[in-house]
Amino acid sequence: MNLSAVSKTLFIPLSARIFASKNFPEYFYDEKALSLEKIVQTNCESVQEKSSEYALMASAARYYNMDDIVRKFCAKYPKCNVVYLGAGLETACFRLKITNASFCEIDLREVIELRRRVLGECANEALVGCDMFDMAWVRRINESLPTLFVACGVFQYFKRDQVLNLIRELKNAFKNAELMFDATNEAGLKYANKYVKSVGNDEAIMRFCVEDGYKFALEAGVNLIEERVFFADVRKILAKRLKFATRLIMKFVDFTKRAKILHFDLKC
Repeated sequence: MNLSAVSKTLFIPLSARIFASKNFPEYFYDEKALSLEKIVQTNCESVQEKSSEYALMASAARYYNMDDIVRKFCAKYPKCNVVYLGAGLETACFRLKITNASFCEIDLREVIELRRRVLGECANEALVGCDMFDMAWVRRINESLPTLFVACGVFQYFKRDQVLNLIRELKNAFKNAELMFDATNEAGLKYANKYVKSVGNDEAIMRFCVEDGYKFALEAGVNLIEERVFFADVRKILAKRLKFATRLIMKFVDFTKRAKILHFDLKC
């Protein structure tokens, strides 16, 4: 199956989830990702061999924090939607086991075909093969329900205007919705591009970064709920089980807000 340059990066976060689940299950555990290890072994071994402990755990920390926000959102409502934009091989529906939410995974058609073949489909999950910027997918979702949009490792690959336009369209289409995505500052973007190239993808260039979550919220016309750093919990939970260099980089990245989760309320 031919995948676009950006789509090929979907094995990077999957490799990180497998790595964290095998080595640090007390922090992050993804049973579904582990079940895929033999199926995607060649791709994941290549990523893990070329990645530092920090790079792999940064990806796991992103999922750890996003999972926490998804759980809290779903706990507020008896019924709701959780929509993953650019879902790739995201396994959250299997991992979180949240029964009161309808999950929707949106990605390019070839990625959804691969996903369906490799992962299957949860009972409360819909797979939609289309460009996330084509708002036709909105018809597949109950817009009357509270909805959380999640973009994990996605927006970085697009231009700022594309991201802003998408946020504004989501805001117009849904009356009770929130959005979260991960972002880096400009310095972090340079590191991220270097890392993606180091694991064998020279074509997937990252373009989008956020220096200040509050200023970005003003630009997008939304309300900032939270700007969360990646590593506050992992440095406590794993402490000296991580390499010294890993802990040092994590502390620096949190201090400078080089990597963060941004959580917005679209009702404003």
